[in-house]
Amino acid sequence: MMRRAIITAALIVCAQACAAQQPLTDDNDAAARAADITRTYGLSEDRTECLLFDTADKGEYFLVRVRENHTETCGGAAGVSPTLFFLKMRKRDGYTVTTAYDSEQYLPLKTPAKN
Repeated sequence: MMRRAIITAALIVCAQACAAQQPLTDDNDAAARAADITRTYGLSEDRTECLLFDTADKGEYFLVRVRENHTETCGGAAGVSPTLFFLKMRKRDGYTVTTAYDSEQYLPLKTPAKN
């Protein structure tokens, strides 16, 4: 009886985890998800409207370059848009790694800080 309860609970947890995975369908979806991730995980102190999300389709994943958007509203030197970090987002489930923590290596996203 106990074994059946454990198996049932494990199947429920597994089904919920699988349902949470959302595939990325196109460049716009990747850019929108990158903006959400940047906000949620606090990867940049800049407001979202002061960032640019350049996407590149690399087959199995999207590569998103996150840059500063220098405008009159956002500040910064006109004509300059430095790269802050990259996100590599797997298409089939949205799994994401980033160079935001270490500019040399792609690392998994850290648990967001609770405010």
